[in-house]
Amino acid sequence: MSLKEYRSKRDLEESKEPVGGQKAQAGPLHFCVQKHAARRLHYDFRLEYKGVLLSWAVPKGPSLNPRDKRLAVRVEDHPLDYQYFEGTIPKGHYGAGTVEIWDHGTFAVPNGKAPKKIEKHLEEGLRKGHFTVILQGNKLKGEFFFQKLKSSKDDKSWLLIKREDAYAVGKAAVENSAKQAEMPEFISPMLATLTDRPFNGEDWLFEIKWDGYRALAFVDEKGVQLKSRNRLLLNEKFPSIVDNLKKIPAKVILDGELVVLDHEGRSDFQLMQNYQKKRKGALYYYVFDLLYADGQDLRHLPLIERKNILKKILNKAPLSLIRFSDHVINEGEEFYKEASERQLEGIIAKKISSPYRSQRSQDWLKIKTGLRQEVVVGGFTQPRGSRKKFGALLVGVYDDQGALHYVGHVGGGFSHSLLEEVYQQLSPLTQTNSPFKNAPKPNMPVTWVKPELICEVSFAEWTKDNMMRQPIFRGVRIDKEPEEVKKEVSTPKAEKKEGIRKIKDLELTHLDKLYWPQENYTKGDLLAYYHEVAPYILPYLRNRPITLHRFPDGIEGKEFYQKDISFSHPAWLKTYPVKHDGKVDHYLLIPDLRSLLYAVNLGSIDLHPCMSPCRNLEKPSYCVIDLDPEEIAFEEVIEVAAATHQFLEKAKIKNYCKTSGGKGLHIFIPLHSKYDYEQSKQFAYIISLCIHKQFPSITSLERSPQNRQKKIYLDYLQNSPLQTIVAPYSVRPRPGASVSTPLLWEEVKTGLDPKDFNMQTILERLGKMGDIFKPIFSSGVNMQTALNRLKKLLD
Repeated sequence: MSLKEYRSKRDLEESKEPVGGQKAQAGPLHFCVQKHAARRLHYDFRLEYKGVLLSWAVPKGPSLNPRDKRLAVRVEDHPLDYQYFEGTIPKGHYGAGTVEIWDHGTFAVPNGKAPKKIEKHLEEGLRKGHFTVILQGNKLKGEFFFQKLKSSKDDKSWLLIKREDAYAVGKAAVENSAKQAEMPEFISPMLATLTDRPFNGEDWLFEIKWDGYRALAFVDEKGVQLKSRNRLLLNEKFPSIVDNLKKIPAKVILDGELVVLDHEGRSDFQLMQNYQKKRKGALYYYVFDLLYADGQDLRHLPLIERKNILKKILNKAPLSLIRFSDHVINEGEEFYKEASERQLEGIIAKKISSPYRSQRSQDWLKIKTGLRQEVVVGGFTQPRGSRKKFGALLVGVYDDQGALHYVGHVGGGFSHSLLEEVYQQLSPLTQTNSPFKNAPKPNMPVTWVKPELICEVSFAEWTKDNMMRQPIFRGVRIDKEPEEVKKEVSTPKAEKKEGIRKIKDLELTHLDKLYWPQENYTKGDLLAYYHEVAPYILPYLRNRPITLHRFPDGIEGKEFYQKDISFSHPAWLKTYPVKHDGKVDHYLLIPDLRSLLYAVNLGSIDLHPCMSPCRNLEKPSYCVIDLDPEEIAFEEVIEVAAATHQFLEKAKIKNYCKTSGGKGLHIFIPLHSKYDYEQSKQFAYIISLCIHKQFPSITSLERSPQNRQKKIYLDYLQNSPLQTIVAPYSVRPRPGASVSTPLLWEEVKTGLDPKDFNMQTILERLGKMGDIFKPIFSSGVNMQTALNRLKKLLD
């Protein structure tokens, strides 16, 4: 790296700035932020790299709030000793003004702290236009993301964004940032999300997916408690593991998997199930995470740091039955291939920088080498021929509403002893009625049972009617509750990308471009989603002017809204001219799948249709009240939404709800284009005013965010000409790829989490429930009658 540009801009004798020449020292690499009161106050952010300091001028300074996207302009490299410079650069010289050190510390990158790894990460990041650093300073801590705004080599503009972690502030901050803490009695484990294909990634590590029982070990001076994920104490079942854990010379909480290895070193779930009786195979506890150690809660630390500490602790004791679950970095595809060749169950991909969260997360992904599914037994058939005890198990999975759905019958995989053992467990559970919502009709007599026994099966594929083909029994599970057992759905499949390439007269580009870095979702995944959801979303887009929300480089890149489609486009693409404020904008129309995918291919993540159709632009199809919270808990939004629903129901006003896909809820009232926008807006205002009077302390009609802090904005102003609102089933440009999702009103209650509705889950929901939002196109309310009813309620 050269300091030629740095020296050419300065008279170093006059300015007293460092001349340069200091060599890099052994040990960690450093960063600094200097407050520079030049012609305009700004902050200089500098990272040590190959003997110099990479430098960016950040006008507003770094922020710890992930919502803030700070402009960072790349400037010339500075000498290493500049990180310690403070003083006043004389007037008339380049950068004249006072320089003071605002923050200083060391930094790492997601895959390590070693200088060579850091330099490689930065080298690739500078070339690709995005990279992540993990800072350990006095003021700045945790992950920060650099994103170049334009691909042009000459453009110097970047964005500096704080990642969501324990050090973040504001809404996105992780709650558990305290280090010192009492040892918890229990921690619900972090769970992985199923995805369908392996991948490489320098921000990811890859572990073996062990085929056993998930278990957390709580070790302190009182002894050891080995607990399953549903709090079941496992000490009596695995006394040798408990005795071995007692040798750990620390007060810790470990997360891992209890497994039994076969003679080839593979974990085998059937061996685990039979281990208590037959003692075949070798029992081990493979530990892959450390949540607590000697008075410190470690869950907020990056995964790679937790694993490094874990390895050191395990190495201090003679632990013959406790093993560190090792990993590789970046080499997911190769690791998956090896796992397949060895006939392992699969691999787990984990974001290196991920904190430990007690939920299913996109930071941890599981990639299976074959299809596996946990199922709940709801009955068994009478045996035929020489078979004893039962013929097949009738099994199911739960949906999100708590109903058990039949998904097949399992007859293969049983030995004589297994038939006897499972039968003994089912006999006390017999009942008269079927527990399934969709009762099966087998060709043999059935004994129904209470849905309490969980087993695991392997199978060939899911059929179109949601049945497992050729399921094989693998074993009974004791580490889960029946209600937890749901159909596992993977992320959009790679083969769908190939299908969407072939749509007539439409060229789809850059399908492998990463749009959601944390979730590893690509542009191709987004297109595949819209391809599948098209039948459901198109009715809300057709014949309406569309505003695009474009993210050409994914959610962490630049963004902009676009109304006017004035650029060159295919002849088949339809637009609609709208004159507004003396200007004509040619809005995009999306009448069909091809137009939809064209819009998404432009980098449009979410789609915003006008609330009125082209044929009647002055009259909206529906009235909308947008519940938009500002620094207030989502539970409060739920309460206000439910109260609004009750209020409207009393007035016999039809109303429907959907998530915004973000932090709020949208309440729709069908109008069927009977009224103009001014009438719709006044109608929404009256309703909002009534709700505000009911909740004056937590709601606001103030448009300015600074005047409604810690309140829910009742936004009735959306009901204006050419205003748009995000379409139902539209993906949002947020972590997790959330989707704006219609809800049943009975779902709008405590525990509702908008993040549960995302690009992974929504298609299965639609398959089960269909489009529950259709009634917004039905006959609209009679506004005068509705207002009369409202007046009576208020009198």
